[in-house]
Amino acid sequence: MEVSVLIKLAVSLALGLLLGLERERTEASVAGIRTFALISLMGTICGLLGLQFGGWVVATGLAALAVLLVIANFARVKAGDIDPGLTTEFAATLLYGVGAYLAYGQTSVAVALGGTIALLLHLKKPMHKLVASIGEKHIKAIMRFVLVALVILPLLPNQDYGPYGAFNPFKTWLFVVLVVGLSLGGYMIYQFVGGKAGTLLNGILGGLISSTATTISQARQSAEAGSARWPVALIIMVASTVLYARVLVLIAIIAMEKFLQLGPPLAVMTATCGIIVAAGFRLSGKHPARMTPPQNPAELKSALILGALYAVIRLAAAAAKEHFGSGGGTGCITISNKLTV
Repeated sequence: MEVSVLIKLAVSLALGLLLGLERERTEASVAGIRTFALISLMGTICGLLGLQFGGWVVATGLAALAVLLVIANFARVKAGDIDPGLTTEFAATLLYGVGAYLAYGQTSVAVALGGTIALLLHLKKPMHKLVASIGEKHIKAIMRFVLVALVILPLLPNQDYGPYGAFNPFKTWLFVVLVVGLSLGGYMIYQFVGGKAGTLLNGILGGLISSTATTISQARQSAEAGSARWPVALIIMVASTVLYARVLVLIAIIAMEKFLQLGPPLAVMTATCGIIVAAGFRLSGKHPARMTPPQNPAELKSALILGALYAVIRLAAAAAKEHFGSGGGTGCITISNKLTV
C-alpha cells in the first residue's frame, strides 16, 4: 500500500513539474514550476485524505486553491499587471483535479490528462494561428461534420431492422460519416499542408480509416472541382498500400497461426502498391499538378446516396443468402463488408 501511494505522489510531482516548466517558460506570474508541483501534490494528498474522511476534503482543497488564485490575481491588478488571460488559472485548477484523481482512479489516465494539458499549453501559438486561418467556409464544413458525426450518429440504434434484418441505421450512417469525414479531412490537409506532403498524409489517413470511402470521396472532389488526376490517383494508391499493411499487422496480432499462409500474398501486394506509389510520386514531380479544393468540402448529398447504396447492398446480400443459401450471398456480403474497410 505504501509503495502504491509513493508511486502516486511521484507521478503527481512529475506532472506538476511538467506543467510548471511550461508555465515558467512563458513567464506566467501567477504560478511557476514550484507552485504547479505543489498544486498537483495538494490535489493528490487531498484525494488520499478523501478516501479516509470523505469527498469534502477534496472540495475544501479546491475552494482553498480558488481563494489563493483570486488573491494572487488581485495582487497583480493592484500592482498594475493586468492580464485578462485565465489559462494559467484554469490549468492550475485542472491540475489539482488530476492530482486528486490519482488517488481514486488509474495512473495511466491521469498521466494522459496531464500530458494533454501540457501540450495544450505549449501549442498556444500554432493553435491560435490555425484558428485565425480558418474561414467561414471551413467553419460551416466542420459544423456539418459535427452534425452528422456527433449529433445524429450517437442517437441511431445499432440494431438490425427491416426485411431479413439487413438495415442497421448506425452502420449505414457510419458510412456516411466516413465519407464526409474523409472529404473534410483531405480538404483540411491540403489547405494547411499542401503539395506532396498533403497527398501522402491524406492517403495514410484514408488507408487507416477506410480505403473505399477515401476512393469515393476523392473521386467526388476531383469531379466537382475539375482537378488534375495525379493527386487523386496517388491518394487512392497510398490508401490502398496502407490498407494492405494494416491487414498484415492485424493478422499478426489476431491470428498469428495464419500469418505464414496469409502473410506472403499480402506482403507482395503491399510491396507492389508501394512501388507504384513511389513511381507515381516520381512522375508527379516531373508533371506537377495540384488538386483544386472543392467548393463544399463536407457536401452531404453524395455521401447520403452512397449510404443508401450501402444499405441496398446489405439488403441484397441478406436476400441472396436467404433464398440461395450461404454461397449465394457471398459476393454481396464481401462488397458490403469492403465498404467499411
